[in-house]
Amino acid sequence: MKAQLVCTDFDGTLAGENPEEPLAPRFFQWLSGSRKSGEISWVVATGRSWESLREALVVHQAPVMPDWIVTVEREIHQVKEGQAHSLEAWNKVCAETHQALFGRHGALLERIEREVGSTDEVTVIPDAGAIGLIAGSKESIDRTDALVNEIIREHPEISTVRNGPYFRFAHVDYHKGSCLAEIQKLLDLPPSSTFIAGDNLNDLPMLRRKFGHFLACPSNSVPEVLGQVRKEGGYLASGTAGDGIAEALFHWFPLPA
Repeated sequence: MKAQLVCTDFDGTLAGENPEEPLAPRFFQWLSGSRKSGEISWVVATGRSWESLREALVVHQAPVMPDWIVTVEREIHQVKEGQAHSLEAWNKVCAETHQALFGRHGALLERIEREVGSTDEVTVIPDAGAIGLIAGSKESIDRTDALVNEIIREHPEISTVRNGPYFRFAHVDYHKGSCLAEIQKLLDLPPSSTFIAGDNLNDLPMLRRKFGHFLACPSNSVPEVLGQVRKEGGYLASGTAGDGIAEALFHWFPLPA
């Protein structure tokens, strides 16, 4: 089976911590080589906005842009000639769903801001139609997670999207996995031809065989990702970030001699 759709997270998955390093050269070597024998669509699914992602791709000297992007973990855009074009049919419903969600649960968000954001180690920020949280230490991350989960426990339509110290709130039906499924539907590509890679908690919803039969994570992944990828029969790379993702791609889909 040949990979026809490659979906990667960005920070920690393709990009390492040094912004001066070229972005994942062996990944792009694989992508360029594989495209010689057939079309492959590359998706970047990230918590960043398009503006932030585009800047990072330029800073990291990415040789090509992705074909599709998932931004703030729930909006879909197609990239053409360096510009992102909103998938309006999806993004309009997504925006309306979240506006209604946050409208219904405004008091709940105010409670989170009041009870969780009142500590010195947690910063409340405006975020994607609601509020976001930034926890300042490992201890405050764990404490914030426990407090937030207790507050939203009886409201299953609200999910907490976590990435390191960052907390975002979303409708439970909108995440990287559901966005990837929509792109698969548009391209008429099945999970059996899809490769997915991620490293952090916000990648967990897409790191499932229902979305892609070829799953991978770099060695710098958080324990929850390592555990899920192992459980789903994916590839746990020995390399970090982009080196690890290239390792997985070359493992499953070697370039022709």
